Amino acid sequence: MLDNIFGITSQQNLGFSPIAVVANLLVAFGLSLIIALVYKKTHRGLSYSQSFVLTLIISSMVIAAVMMVIGSNIARAFGAFGAFSLIRFRTAIKDSKDMAYMFLILAVGMAVGSDNYVVALSVTIIASIVILVLTKTNFGSIRRFNYILSFNLDTRTTPENVYKSLFDQHLKNSNILNIKAIEQGHVLMLSFSVGFINENRIQEFTSALDKIDGISSVNLITAKNDIEY
Repeated sequence: MLDNIFGITSQQNLGFSPIAVVANLLVAFGLSLIIALVYKKTHRGLSYSQSFVLTLIISSMVIAAVMMVIGSNIARAFGAFGAFSLIRFRTAIKDSKDMAYMFLILAVGMAVGSDNYVVALSVTIIASIVILVLTKTNFGSIRRFNYILSFNLDTRTTPENVYKSLFDQHLKNSNILNIKAIEQGHVLMLSFSVGFINENRIQEFTSALDKIDGISSVNLITAKNDIEY
């Protein structure tokens, strides 16, 4: 592909010309940059690392360079294998998805380094779309609700179902998680899993709930995504 554009020959006896090498490295950089941006946009949890994002980009270019050096030479392939076997990676990968990104970068780098540009471009585009779609749909999550709501209800002054009309107005679903009685059973500590009809009105909901007589300590936390360390 690039050979036709630049008029470059990459015969095994001549090796890659300087322009071909630069072109391959730039292609590897561009495709790995797309993957890195997708990783940054879709990452969830607390294990995000800027150094890992940079590693994705650098690794693709290094792998492309190694593939150009090896070509179809078996001796070089064994030499490269021996050299890389001496490297010890001491940084533990905290998120299992990070390993999948490394394999993706490996595939792209190998494809670019062996002049399989269609494969490299196709893998990058299709894999990025799949990742974005799966992340957008929260695929694989076992959570049915988006938020955890908790508050205290004083049954001495307030009926136990005083919040029901407010729930019906703002929530599309709710499920009680825990009830704990304190102060000799007069005050109930309630916890719910809830999903909102309109998440733009969350502040309105919590303010209205907090203003109800007998209800106190209103707390709402997100449960949309798992927290990973």
